[in-house]
Amino acid sequence: MKIHSFYIEDAEKHGVEKAVILYNLRFWLEKNKANEKNLHDGYYWTYNSAKAFATLFPYYNSSKIHRLLTQMESEGLVPVSYTHLRAH
Repeated sequence: MKIHSFYIEDAEKHGVEKAVILYNLRFWLEKNKANEKNLHDGYYWTYNSAKAFATLFPYYNSSKIHRLLTQMESEGLVPVSYTHLRAH
């Protein structure tokens, strides 16, 4: 059984849908910080595709995830980087 959590304050301010995603992102960011992994440009990062998020959150489809992440970026809740599009 999977358990999904969120902070009530985030849900009140941004809605439950965004609060669930924020909680997940914070978990991974804190884990990366503790393990000193994925530090770029002064920020700890995590990454996932909308499709992968939809697998983690089966009550959202990838289109919904994409819309939520786009809204969260425009609201300044999460920075987004498209480093996977750059040639290395």
